[in-house]
Amino acid sequence: MKGKVSSASRLSGTPAVQRIVDRARQAARDTAARMPRADQPTPLRAADLSGVRLTDLLTDGAVARRARRMARSLGLARTVDDTGAWAALGGLAALLRVVDDGGRRSVVVDTAGPRSTFSRWAEQAGFAPVHFDVMRPDVVGEQVPRAGVDMVARLHPHSTQPETVDEDLTRASWALRRGGLLSVTMRLGPADEGGVGLADLRSIIARAGEQGLSVVGDLDIRDGARHRSAHRADASYGLALLTFRRR
Repeated sequence: MKGKVSSASRLSGTPAVQRIVDRARQAARDTAARMPRADQPTPLRAADLSGVRLTDLLTDGAVARRARRMARSLGLARTVDDTGAWAALGGLAALLRVVDDGGRRSVVVDTAGPRSTFSRWAEQAGFAPVHFDVMRPDVVGEQVPRAGVDMVARLHPHSTQPETVDEDLTRASWALRRGGLLSVTMRLGPADEGGVGLADLRSIIARAGEQGLSVVGDLDIRDGARHRSAHRADASYGLALLTFRRR
């Protein structure tokens, strides 16, 4: 990503947003000043999360528990929510592997707020997430200018809902720069219980493509087999992680 202009410099437009950007820049400077000595752990790298998928299905509690253990092994803050750890680890992998240019300058919007697992882990990694619900009407263009954000996250337990997913993706995409990422989770399960199936996810991905959002990764035949197996077992445990890139 050579020649990339700091996205924080693009996120401006209102005094309130500019103050937040200034704090993000100061946080980045503070992080640089606290770079580890030889006796301290190595900062989190993209390579540390190389095996984490950016678009995936969670259908097994053991997988979520492994994700939480992986996060602990990387020195990330503790959480008791296995599912939240799995989702946050996917979002963090997207941020480090696709968005970040190595300088930790990316402008990240977490719609869930500062206490979310994703925000806490992103801060540990050296980023300074800001917190606007860009999926609500009149936020983008008023509180957050268009095309000024590197990544938007809406992750479990604040997943997007089937009845609002199209509006959520569209509004969030307005905030993203070209090449920026949007990571969301959705609950798997019957529609009358607020869930989605694999066919629904493929339809959502197709509709997002019409809005200029390309899915990063894929839901392949193995995902379908795992989804069917979980459904036959009458499992209530399930989550979809979808990551899109703005074209």
